[in-house]
Amino acid sequence: MKLGFIGTGTIATSVIEGLLKSKAKIGQINISTRSYKNSIKLRKKSKKIRAYSENQDIIDNSSIVFIGLLPKVASKELKICQFKKSQTIVSFVSTLNIKSLKKLCNPVKKIVKAAPLPMASDGLSPTIIYPNHKLIKSLFELTGSVIVAKNENQNNHLWVMSSFMATYASIINLLKKYLLKNKVNNEDANKYLNIFLTGMLFEFNHQNFDLNKSIKSLQTRGGINEELLKRLQKDKFFKKIDINLKKIFLRLKKANDK
Repeated sequence: MKLGFIGTGTIATSVIEGLLKSKAKIGQINISTRSYKNSIKLRKKSKKIRAYSENQDIIDNSSIVFIGLLPKVASKELKICQFKKSQTIVSFVSTLNIKSLKKLCNPVKKIVKAAPLPMASDGLSPTIIYPNHKLIKSLFELTGSVIVAKNENQNNHLWVMSSFMATYASIINLLKKYLLKNKVNNEDANKYLNIFLTGMLFEFNHQNFDLNKSIKSLQTRGGINEELLKRLQKDKFFKKIDINLKKIFLRLKKANDK
């Protein structure tokens, strides 16, 4: 099996690293030299990595081609590429639907949309795929877990979740800044937040991810958890997040309905 990656940004690089760590039975991984830093890093990790300056060379030497380009760049680049009917295309591009991909990658018939996350490098990515494809599903299972969307609409809703990563990191960064501003040293701040976040995941797991139950159990009547939650609810913090998640969905839906 020969894999090709058009675009070697953060996501593609993470998937490649995860696959290499998993000891997957892959004969060759073809990447682009256009992202010079990442291509150098990946070539140092395995002799299976081959780098090409032209996207067409990657396609010609791959049975499965992963598209990891920005939306506008992807449409422009794919139009000038030639594909084989026997190939499988896996697109990481959020705003290109299956119909558009079939036109751009003609005569390919096997096309899958996938949304792996940077944690794929550590085998911890919850990857969304649509439609289901046995081989592609098994590959992404080597980099974490796989959620198969039932249709394009559900796929859009699931992709909305991936938009929360930077926001989540910003919330944690706010907590860290609070500690640093109040004379907690960097090492202790990192140590506390690291264990705190890991412990919270275990807490959710113990409650079988019944988050309503966890929210209730984590509050003591009259305590500081209850107070902060009520203050944020009063400020419509959660409502604003919900409103903006819906806006992200509408953006995805509009792009994928074309």
